[in-house]
Amino acid sequence: MGVIRHFGPVPQYRRMMIFVDGENLVFRYQDMLSKGFIPHVHNSYEKDIFVWNQNSLVNLQKQHEILRATYYTYASGDDERLYDIKQKLKSLSFIKDGQSVLPEYLYPQVFTKLKRHASGKGVDIQLTVDILTHALQNNLETVFLLSGDGDYKPVIETVMQNGKQVFLAAFSSGLNPTLPHIVDKFVSLDNMYFEKDPNGNPVT
Repeated sequence: MGVIRHFGPVPQYRRMMIFVDGENLVFRYQDMLSKGFIPHVHNSYEKDIFVWNQNSLVNLQKQHEILRATYYTYASGDDERLYDIKQKLKSLSFIKDGQSVLPEYLYPQVFTKLKRHASGKGVDIQLTVDILTHALQNNLETVFLLSGDGDYKPVIETVMQNGKQVFLAAFSSGLNPTLPHIVDKFVSLDNMYFEKDPNGNPVT
C-alpha cells in the first residue's frame, strides 16, 4: 500500500499588475546621480530613457501573481531607434514567484518625443487610463505603481475606493510627500538603486 501524502492548501495569490512611470523614474534617478549618489553596478540605465534594477519588485511581489509589468517612457529618434529601445526594455526582467508560468520581462510602452528635453503627457495619460481600466474591469486585485509624481493621487484614491490595493515605490528625490501615506504599502527605491549617498555612507 502506497504512502498517502497530505499536502497543504494551494496558496491563493492576488493578481498584480505593475505600472512603471519610466520618465519619472529616470529623471529622479539622474537627479540623485547629480547630487553624488553612487549607483549599484547592476542598474540598467540609458540616459533620459530608462533605469531599472530587477530587485525593485522583490519586497512587494510576495503572495502575488504578477500578470504584467509595463514600462512607460519617452524617446526621440526614428523608428529604428524606438524599436531598439523597446527591445532593450523587453530584455529587462523582474523577480517573480518561482511557481509562476507567466513571462517576467517588462512590456515596453515607448512614446515619441520630438525633442529630447520637450515635455509631454503621453506617459501619464496612458498609464492612468491603463490603471483605471484594469482596476474597474476587475482584471487585478493589486496595482503596483512606480512613481513619486503627485499627479497620480486621484488615480490611487479611485482605485482604492473600488476595493483594490495600491503599492507604491519611488525615489526620495521629487517624491510627493502625501503619496506614501495614502497607499497600502510604500517602499523607497533609494537603497535598491544606490550603494552610497553623497557623503560616502551606505544608502539604507
